[in-house]
Amino acid sequence: MNEHPSRSLLGQLLLDDGLIAPAQLAEALKRQTESQAPLGRILVDMGALSPRQLEATLRRQARLRGTPGAVGRFILVVDDDPEVSAVVRDILVGAGYRVGVADNETEAVGRALASDEARPALIMLDLGLPGPGGIELLAWLREQEHTRELPVVVLTGNPDLEHEIQQRQLHINRFLAKPVAASRIIEVVETVLAEASAPVRSWGG
Repeated sequence: MNEHPSRSLLGQLLLDDGLIAPAQLAEALKRQTESQAPLGRILVDMGALSPRQLEATLRRQARLRGTPGAVGRFILVVDDDPEVSAVVRDILVGAGYRVGVADNETEAVGRALASDEARPALIMLDLGLPGPGGIELLAWLREQEHTRELPVVVLTGNPDLEHEIQQRQLHINRFLAKPVAASRIIEVVETVLAEASAPVRSWGG
């Protein structure tokens, strides 16, 4: 597995807004590792970001980190691409969630069936998994009593797969096609978790 430097929620928000380029973020992260200085200050010192832009993005980051009910909720990211899963993990951790990562179907099944705090409140699922694939994993989740109503947000690079999900009548809570802005990921997770906490409703057998 390739190592991926933590972009942090701040770095991802700056990329999403087009305020900095990926190369600038990579250089800033390298300097941060060497100096342990705040990422925002490094970007300003590099001339990649103005103090006003940094201040506005920090305020936005603070709002996202203040997501109601985020602290303590466990989210499982299922994706076989280590770079993608690392970015999604960093976004969610920055918003206050606990996050686990599974890169294959077997590990994801084990996590989904876990008990107590190890059981996810929501799964972020990539459909392009090796082997049987993400759609078969989704079908399995919907067949099991303990995971039938577990919230699932599909995050995939293949938007055409939404049609296959609909054809097979597999319930998902949201469908997100990559690339997705950090703020959109957090918004969807917050909404889905809030919906899951609403009065129980059946999605069928």
